[in-house]
Amino acid sequence: MIGNLRPASDAEIERLLANPDGITRFLYGSGSDGRERVDLGKSWHAIHFALTGDRLGGEEPLNFLVTQGTPVGSVDVGYGPARVLRSAEVRQLAAAIAEIDADHLSQRLDAGALETNSIYPGGWGRNGQSVGKVAEAYRDMRALILRLSEGGLGLVLYIN
Repeated sequence: MIGNLRPASDAEIERLLANPDGITRFLYGSGSDGRERVDLGKSWHAIHFALTGDRLGGEEPLNFLVTQGTPVGSVDVGYGPARVLRSAEVRQLAAAIAEIDADHLSQRLDAGALETNSIYPGGWGRNGQSVGKVAEAYRDMRALILRLSEGGLGLVLYIN
């Protein structure tokens, strides 16, 4: 399961919510090449855990990778429906993560705690996943969210 983030304008988000069948084309169809996208790899769950201290819950807006956002209908885009955050939600998220840089996030990560809490993909330290890879994915994600906030854009989150 690979976590992905893709920018979208509020107008694009409203069109997707009004016509959920368009999400597949938006994410994978012609015209999707060249669109900015951040691939979190398998680090998405560890990032969520480090931000919230919770396996599947946590408080908004830091729970955005697992629970926050509006589902785009019920169209399965890999592992369930995509979810969207409008620009106002991205601004709130950006304010919350602005003070949490990758080094700070790394301090919140412990391979033993990830294993104990059954954080995907499991096998921490044995399967090629490392705290360093999680911090790198977080750095890319954080930079994207801060840019989107400044640009007044929203976000599409999906797992494939």
